[in-house]
Amino acid sequence: MKAAPPHPQEEARLAALDTLEILDTLPEAGFDDLTRLASQLCDTPIALVSLVDHYRQWFKSRIGLEAPETPRDFAFCAHAILGEQLFVVEDAHNDERFHDNPLVTEGPHVRFYAGIPIRSASGHPLGTLCVIDHQPRQLTPSQADALAVLGRQVEAQLLLRLRVRELERREEELRSQRDTLASLQDQKDALLLKVMRDFKAPLSTILTNATFTLYRPHLPEELLRATRDIRDAADGLQRTVSNLLDASGDEATFAFNATEFDAHLLLSEVSRDFQQRLVSSPRRFTQNVKLVEPRLTADRELLRRTLLNLLDNSFQYTALGSSKVTLEASNPEPGLLELRVRDEGPSITPAARAHLFDAHVPEHTPTTGRAEGGNRLALAFCRRAVQAHGGWLWVEDNHPKGVAFCVRLPTRPHGPLFPGS
Repeated sequence: MKAAPPHPQEEARLAALDTLEILDTLPEAGFDDLTRLASQLCDTPIALVSLVDHYRQWFKSRIGLEAPETPRDFAFCAHAILGEQLFVVEDAHNDERFHDNPLVTEGPHVRFYAGIPIRSASGHPLGTLCVIDHQPRQLTPSQADALAVLGRQVEAQLLLRLRVRELERREEELRSQRDTLASLQDQKDALLLKVMRDFKAPLSTILTNATFTLYRPHLPEELLRATRDIRDAADGLQRTVSNLLDASGDEATFAFNATEFDAHLLLSEVSRDFQQRLVSSPRRFTQNVKLVEPRLTADRELLRRTLLNLLDNSFQYTALGSSKVTLEASNPEPGLLELRVRDEGPSITPAARAHLFDAHVPEHTPTTGRAEGGNRLALAFCRRAVQAHGGWLWVEDNHPKGVAFCVRLPTRPHGPLFPGS
């Protein structure tokens, strides 16, 4: 017996084989189909996809053979990978390299062997697709061609398998990165919510003291203006904090309390609070309230904050001078209340409207200045508050210029109402 020498590029060849991560893996239909076809086309009882490792040849697929591997020193395939073309042994008994080989003298009693080298993408021979018979014989030219074609298909299966493994590895890496980023985002959000909760008490104190000071008589005009600025700043910051906590989806901070009340009174209160912001502003504020059904069952505080947030958005994005903000209320049909906040500010593109009320939007998503920073949180809160009532919130054009934020609510709940529903 004459064992095959190592391949001239043995280290690189073994490295290419290791890259596949295929040794000792389970059978796969793609390879088994090719060995079965090779056995049928070449009319042999045995067909193998053999991969030549350091000290063994291991069979990724085998037809007609029970052994999963044999020693490399005995392997016909170790000789086959040294050449470029089909390697054929017509009768092993008459070949000095194999006549006393244990694979010839004992099971599986190899007499005929034909193996086509299969190569890696880098061109290194990894093993063979081979057919074996217990009788000496020859392959016909068409059988030899078929074996070469099937060998290329085995190479394609190996390359496909490698690509799939690489994709799976990349997906796992991306999944791990996403999980890490999500964990960091959760930690950041939790810290931000804690800070916002800690802000609520001192902001409330500042706002209460500023409001109390404004009602003191005989305040100098300079102090009156400064106190009013403090009150407005604290009020705006308090709304931002509340919107952040509510838009975060934290149920504990989004208490829902439905009561029956007169919508006229709520609209008057909202208008009064908003007009305080217009004391030193040339903007104009008008109302158009036409209610047939003024009685409403809803969460009064959530609805008040929703209107103030929408008015505040219009205030910020309405130009100074003759620009106008309008609050409208009507009953478009029995059982429904419709509220509209109109302004003459910049329009909102259809693409930006799709994400106008989202607390977070994907990167590169079209947005508008009306939904940035605290305004985005405010609008996200508005949608959540309106949905909690079983209502709808949308935006449309306000002709001849500007936009209109529209809220439509049932005047009576049709079933249980839940926060964030």
